[in-house]
Amino acid sequence: MKTMKTFIVAVALVLGAIPSLAQGTINTVVTVAGHVVNAATLEPVECTYGLYDASGRKIGQTLRASVSNGYLVTGLQPGGQYTLRIEDPRFFKQDFPIVIPKTSTYLEISKDVTVRAMETGRKFTLAPNPFDLRKTALKVGSEELLQDMLTILRMNPGVQVDIVCYPDADGPSAEIAKLTQDRGTALKEYFVKQGISAQRLNVKSTSTTDPINPPPLKRGAKGKRYVGPVYIVVTSV
Repeated sequence: MKTMKTFIVAVALVLGAIPSLAQGTINTVVTVAGHVVNAATLEPVECTYGLYDASGRKIGQTLRASVSNGYLVTGLQPGGQYTLRIEDPRFFKQDFPIVIPKTSTYLEISKDVTVRAMETGRKFTLAPNPFDLRKTALKVGSEELLQDMLTILRMNPGVQVDIVCYPDADGPSAEIAKLTQDRGTALKEYFVKQGISAQRLNVKSTSTTDPINPPPLKRGAKGKRYVGPVYIVVTSV
């Protein structure tokens, strides 16, 4: 799946169990360290983030990865569930879980999380596709497929988007426009039922196949069918 100008906060979580003396006992502090990098260039970038415990309470102040090399580091207690929340206004606000196992010995875990730049024109590809071939109703199980996009919309209430669907094949422009309009409307209705304001969602029909990801010239392998891509395009932040 290809998205436009997607950034990745590559957070390599290095969990080191560090014993320390406190009131005559040894307490374990787990060190969380990693780097923030640009996925397109693999160059390190700075990014502010916060850490939250299982109750939603923020742990300490907002943190910032190093300007020079994108390095981040913090300490967490073992046996807990935490959330790393992107709080940099240049990126969409997103949450990423961190589960710290119970441990009193050295341990390392790696985890990558994906974030996108907060700007108009940003394009999200819905994949796997929430529609079946030639259908306009959301397919069974689409709620799970749409969960990430729904979360992004909920956590960024100032963002407005276009819902852009493409057809599965070439055909009369009027038929294509109706199919893509109906698919977009089905998506909009789903998001509205989940609490997203209808004023933030605009359905744009199309009259051609996707010029970026067109239907294949040859039939694909058995069981693999091309279904027109679906995009969520940011129009206002």
